[in-house]
Amino acid sequence: MVRPNSLGGHRRRAVLLSVIVAAAAGCATIESQPIDRDRVEEGVTVLSRPMSGDLAALYRMRVPKTGGLRLAVVTAGDDGRMTISEPFGSAVSMTAWSGGGSSVHFDMEQGCRRDVADLRQVLGLRALPMAQAVRLLGGRLPAGAQDEVSVDGGSRVEIRGKGWAARVRLAEDPWRVLEVTEISATDNGGWLIELADHTRSVPGLIRVTNADGRWAELDLSRMEWPESASLPSLPDFPRCGE
Repeated sequence: MVRPNSLGGHRRRAVLLSVIVAAAAGCATIESQPIDRDRVEEGVTVLSRPMSGDLAALYRMRVPKTGGLRLAVVTAGDDGRMTISEPFGSAVSMTAWSGGGSSVHFDMEQGCRRDVADLRQVLGLRALPMAQAVRLLGGRLPAGAQDEVSVDGGSRVEIRGKGWAARVRLAEDPWRVLEVTEISATDNGGWLIELADHTRSVPGLIRVTNADGRWAELDLSRMEWPESASLPSLPDFPRCGE
């Protein structure tokens, strides 16, 4: 179980907003010099290993309009649920996915569902598949078995999947992901994920910034690796617009 230090939360947010000057929770200060390419390839190998098992995590979520939301992630094998709730437990939305690649977003406020392929409805992350996003939350490289992973001429890692691509910046001792930047063909650029406050490779603080400037912050409250996770049941909603 991962229990982040609850002290200094405002300080940690300030650090992240200033482009993550240092990583806390026992991690070394981020070096200004690029990491040697051979070392980066070692980091890719370490962070590409399978997850420890099923994941159950709870985050405090802050967006421009409010800071009192909760985001819960639970996986069971290749299936999973991502639920956003109000402070007193009333669910706002739930996104469910399966190993076959299908995902459904349930809007609790509108009482309808829509098919989705990424985190666009939750965090605005277009094209990033749910399974890859969960790997990132669990302290792994956000790359699936079918994704192409390479190291560029410097020390950046590039991931190319079906319909999406991103560059990843790593830090060593221990190996961990610091940034994931979408490679976008649009003039507006892409999204950026910044990760800090790691416990080993697991990020305790995550900030998502979308191409249009919208953002969301996730502050890890609790993470476990249950032996047998139980997924919440899905609501019987009609499709949105019907």
